[in-house]
Amino acid sequence: MNTEYTAESIAISLSIVAIFLLFSTLFKEKIEKAEIKHDYKFINGLRGLAAVFVFINHAPFILTNLGITNNTFSSWGWIYPNLGSFGVQIFFCITGFLFFDKLMKTPNMQWDNFFEGRVRRVAPLYYFSSAIVFLIACFFSSFEIFNKDTLLTLASMLTFNFLDGPSKIGHIILTPLNSVTWTLVHEWRFYAVLPLIALAYRSKYNKLILATAVVLTAIDLSVSAVVCWSYFLTGIVAAVLHKKIQCSKLNAGILSTLALGIFIYTCGVKEAQGYGSLRFVLTSCFFLCITLANPKVLHAQCLNRLSDISYSIYLMHLPVLYLTFQTASLFLDLSAISKTTFWSINMLAIPLVTSISTLTFIHIEKRYMRKK
Repeated sequence: MNTEYTAESIAISLSIVAIFLLFSTLFKEKIEKAEIKHDYKFINGLRGLAAVFVFINHAPFILTNLGITNNTFSSWGWIYPNLGSFGVQIFFCITGFLFFDKLMKTPNMQWDNFFEGRVRRVAPLYYFSSAIVFLIACFFSSFEIFNKDTLLTLASMLTFNFLDGPSKIGHIILTPLNSVTWTLVHEWRFYAVLPLIALAYRSKYNKLILATAVVLTAIDLSVSAVVCWSYFLTGIVAAVLHKKIQCSKLNAGILSTLALGIFIYTCGVKEAQGYGSLRFVLTSCFFLCITLANPKVLHAQCLNRLSDISYSIYLMHLPVLYLTFQTASLFLDLSAISKTTFWSINMLAIPLVTSISTLTFIHIEKRYMRKK
């Protein structure tokens, strides 16, 4: 098994997860008061962890994204980027699972209500976080922002990145501030084709259509380095299997063990995976095993709390990391700090991410979800 693990990378990753769980517990009353009710606890557990995995991916590379070369340390293991891409792919699988499950349970879907609900769920926090990113970039550009790149970037931000832009405000590159938002384009595309998926599901040719989709996935994965839509298909298949198959405790235990093994391999494997065929197979097998096994560990209320604030963690952690390290640069030479100091600053950002995410969940996400 060609994998790479170190005691350091494992300890750091587990520490980050533990700190997120700890500080979300400190906000237990506030989060649970605004808690979103879901049918599937194991989905909640996965969603919460996936958001933390994305943070783990970005934390080691914040100096590089800021354009700072550290002379004390420079090498990272594979576990950090592997966790990040795995977390994003799990988000895609979860979206496919939940919305196809909704289609199966709702014969007469009210599509106007559906799309209104999606806009209210996704857009307010996205535009809030985009406004924060814009203001941060303006500040560090000394407000010298009146140029073509800024206008094109604003157009891109306003359209959820459907319009390509240079991702630059003034002279500030936005990569360390909002590089996660590219995934929302794929989410919106999936929402857009859901009515067609509903028609296909209720067609007498649904099995043939599913087989065709699987073949197209195999073809796309064989010729493209980055394939995202296939993970929504994994979620759809998982929803169908979850509805039709009931696992015994023994089989659930075997599937949970298999999922854990796939996860460990995926995080440590040294070959570049990204969104290619190997990663698709690994992530899909993991998600299908979890869906069928429904492991109780993912029902933990601490993970459920992380799930509630996961969208906020996803969008807000990069601006918080950016400001945290910019503030640290006022007191430290970031090009010469030790690895211990570097990770200490990252860990100090987690309480800020958690508290800000709790506030944005309660006062932005939840508020607009309630509006008619």
